[in-house]
Amino acid sequence: MHDRDDIDETPPDVTRGHEARDISTRVVATFGLSLFIGGLVVVAAVALLYQQFTRQAERAYPREYPLARVGPAELPPEPRLQTHPRWDLQQMRAEEDRVLESYGWVDAQRGIVRIPIERAMALVAEQGLPARAGAAPYTPEIFPDKSDSGRTPQPSGR
Repeated sequence: MHDRDDIDETPPDVTRGHEARDISTRVVATFGLSLFIGGLVVVAAVALLYQQFTRQAERAYPREYPLARVGPAELPPEPRLQTHPRWDLQQMRAEEDRVLESYGWVDAQRGIVRIPIERAMALVAEQGLPARAGAAPYTPEIFPDKSDSGRTPQPSGR
Protein backbone atom coordinates (compact mmCIF):
# COMPACT_ATOMS: atom_id res chain seq x y z
CA MET A 1 0.00 0.00 0.00
CA HIS A 2 0.90 3.61 0.04
CA ASP A 3 2.61 5.33 2.84
CA ARG A 4 1.34 8.60 4.02
CA ASP A 5 4.55 10.17 2.73
CA ASP A 6 3.89 9.03 -0.92
CA ILE A 7 0.76 11.18 -1.36
CA ASP A 8 1.31 14.58 -2.91
CA GLU A 9 -0.73 17.04 -0.91
CA THR A 10 0.43 20.23 -2.61
CA PRO A 11 -2.48 22.22 -3.98
CA PRO A 12 -2.73 22.34 -7.80
CA ASP A 13 -1.61 25.41 -9.66
CA VAL A 14 -4.88 27.07 -10.70
CA THR A 15 -3.24 29.70 -12.86
CA ARG A 16 -2.71 27.15 -15.69
CA GLY A 17 -6.46 26.38 -15.95
CA HIS A 18 -6.04 22.57 -16.00
CA GLU A 19 -4.36 19.71 -14.22
CA ALA A 20 -0.74 19.52 -15.33
CA ARG A 21 0.37 16.45 -13.42
CA ASP A 22 -2.11 13.80 -14.73
CA ILE A 23 -1.26 13.31 -18.44
CA SER A 24 1.17 14.80 -20.89
CA THR A 25 -0.24 16.37 -24.04
CA ARG A 26 2.91 15.46 -25.91
CA VAL A 27 2.38 11.74 -25.17
CA VAL A 28 -1.23 11.85 -26.46
CA ALA A 29 -0.25 13.73 -29.63
CA THR A 30 2.66 11.36 -30.32
CA PHE A 31 0.40 8.33 -29.86
CA GLY A 32 -2.28 9.78 -32.17
CA LEU A 33 0.27 10.63 -34.86
CA SER A 34 1.91 7.20 -34.68
CA LEU A 35 -1.53 5.55 -34.85
CA PHE A 36 -2.39 7.56 -37.99
CA ILE A 37 0.95 6.76 -39.66
CA GLY A 38 0.55 3.09 -38.74
CA GLY A 39 -2.91 3.07 -40.35
CA LEU A 40 -1.51 4.56 -43.56
CA VAL A 41 1.23 1.91 -43.64
CA VAL A 42 -1.33 -0.89 -43.20
CA VAL A 43 -3.57 0.50 -45.96
CA ALA A 44 -0.61 0.80 -48.35
CA ALA A 45 0.53 -2.75 -47.53
CA VAL A 46 -2.94 -4.18 -48.15
CA ALA A 47 -3.20 -2.31 -51.48
CA LEU A 48 0.17 -3.66 -52.63
CA LEU A 49 -0.77 -7.18 -51.57
CA TYR A 50 -4.06 -6.93 -53.43
CA GLN A 51 -2.29 -5.84 -56.62
CA GLN A 52 0.22 -8.67 -56.25
CA PHE A 53 -2.49 -11.28 -55.72
CA THR A 54 -4.42 -9.96 -58.74
CA ARG A 55 -1.37 -10.30 -60.98
CA GLN A 56 -0.72 -13.84 -59.68
CA ALA A 57 -4.32 -14.86 -60.33
CA GLU A 58 -4.20 -13.50 -63.90
CA ARG A 59 -1.05 -15.48 -64.61
CA ALA A 60 -2.31 -18.66 -62.95
CA TYR A 61 -5.79 -18.64 -64.50
CA PRO A 62 -5.81 -17.25 -68.04
CA ARG A 63 -9.14 -16.34 -69.59
CA GLU A 64 -11.16 -19.39 -70.45
CA TYR A 65 -12.27 -17.97 -73.80
CA PRO A 66 -9.53 -15.73 -75.17
CA LEU A 67 -11.58 -14.69 -78.22
CA ALA A 68 -14.55 -13.58 -76.13
CA ARG A 69 -15.48 -9.93 -76.25
CA VAL A 70 -14.25 -7.77 -73.44
CA GLY A 71 -15.98 -4.51 -72.65
CA PRO A 72 -19.51 -3.29 -72.27
CA ALA A 73 -22.18 -5.84 -73.07
CA GLU A 74 -24.39 -5.51 -76.12
CA LEU A 75 -27.93 -4.29 -75.59
CA PRO A 76 -30.53 -7.07 -75.53
CA PRO A 77 -33.06 -7.26 -78.36
CA GLU A 78 -36.30 -5.27 -78.25
CA PRO A 79 -38.48 -4.93 -76.21
CA ARG A 80 -36.28 -3.74 -73.37
CA LEU A 81 -37.18 -2.76 -69.85
CA GLN A 82 -38.02 0.86 -69.34
CA THR A 83 -35.25 2.88 -67.77
CA HIS A 84 -37.45 5.93 -67.09
CA PRO A 85 -41.06 4.68 -66.81
CA ARG A 86 -42.52 7.93 -65.44
CA TRP A 87 -41.02 9.99 -68.25
CA ASP A 88 -42.16 7.39 -70.81
CA LEU A 89 -45.71 7.52 -69.42
CA GLN A 90 -45.72 11.33 -69.57
CA GLN A 91 -44.50 11.23 -73.18
CA MET A 92 -47.12 8.63 -74.14
CA ARG A 93 -49.95 10.63 -72.54
CA ALA A 94 -48.77 13.85 -74.17
CA GLU A 95 -48.82 12.12 -77.57
CA GLU A 96 -52.31 10.72 -76.87
CA ASP A 97 -53.56 14.17 -75.84
CA ARG A 98 -52.07 15.68 -78.99
CA VAL A 99 -53.89 13.12 -81.14
CA LEU A 100 -57.19 13.48 -79.24
CA GLU A 101 -57.16 17.28 -79.42
CA SER A 102 -56.22 17.81 -83.07
CA TYR A 103 -57.50 17.33 -86.59
CA GLY A 104 -55.70 14.94 -88.92
CA TRP A 105 -55.96 12.25 -91.53
CA VAL A 106 -56.45 8.66 -90.44
CA ASP A 107 -56.62 7.37 -94.03
CA ALA A 108 -56.34 10.07 -96.69
CA GLN A 109 -57.07 7.67 -99.60
CA ARG A 110 -60.42 6.59 -98.13
CA GLY A 111 -61.22 10.06 -96.78
CA ILE A 112 -61.21 9.17 -93.07
CA VAL A 113 -60.30 12.05 -90.78
CA ARG A 114 -59.72 12.51 -87.10
CA ILE A 115 -61.42 15.32 -85.19
CA PRO A 116 -60.82 16.58 -81.63
CA ILE A 117 -62.64 14.61 -78.95
CA GLU A 118 -64.55 17.66 -77.68
CA ARG A 119 -65.90 18.35 -81.18
CA ALA A 120 -66.83 14.66 -81.64
CA MET A 121 -68.77 14.61 -78.36
CA ALA A 122 -70.62 17.79 -79.35
CA LEU A 123 -71.57 16.25 -82.73
CA VAL A 124 -72.85 13.08 -81.07
CA ALA A 125 -74.90 15.15 -78.62
CA GLU A 126 -76.43 17.12 -81.52
CA GLN A 127 -77.02 14.32 -84.04
CA GLY A 128 -77.24 11.19 -81.87
CA LEU A 129 -75.63 7.84 -82.61
CA PRO A 130 -76.38 6.06 -85.89
CA ALA A 131 -78.75 3.08 -85.76
CA ARG A 132 -79.32 0.24 -88.19
CA ALA A 133 -82.12 0.83 -90.63
CA GLY A 134 -85.23 -1.24 -89.90
CA ALA A 135 -84.03 -2.45 -86.54
CA ALA A 136 -86.76 -2.79 -83.93
CA PRO A 137 -86.07 -1.66 -80.37
CA TYR A 138 -85.03 -4.41 -78.01
CA THR A 139 -87.87 -5.84 -75.97
CA PRO A 140 -87.23 -9.08 -74.14
CA GLU A 141 -90.12 -11.55 -74.52
CA ILE A 142 -89.74 -13.21 -71.16
CA PHE A 143 -89.31 -11.23 -68.00
CA PRO A 144 -88.11 -13.13 -64.96
CA ASP A 145 -90.59 -13.14 -62.11
CA LYS A 146 -87.89 -13.76 -59.53
CA SER A 147 -84.39 -12.48 -59.35
CA ASP A 148 -82.95 -15.62 -57.79
CA SER A 149 -81.08 -16.68 -60.94
CA GLY A 150 -82.72 -20.11 -60.79
CA ARG A 151 -81.34 -21.17 -57.41
CA THR A 152 -83.63 -23.06 -55.10
CA PRO A 153 -83.05 -23.58 -51.38
CA GLN A 154 -81.99 -27.08 -50.39
CA PRO A 155 -82.70 -28.74 -47.04
CA SER A 156 -79.71 -28.65 -44.71
CA GLY A 157 -79.72 -32.44 -44.16
CA ARG A 158 -80.46 -32.41 -40.46
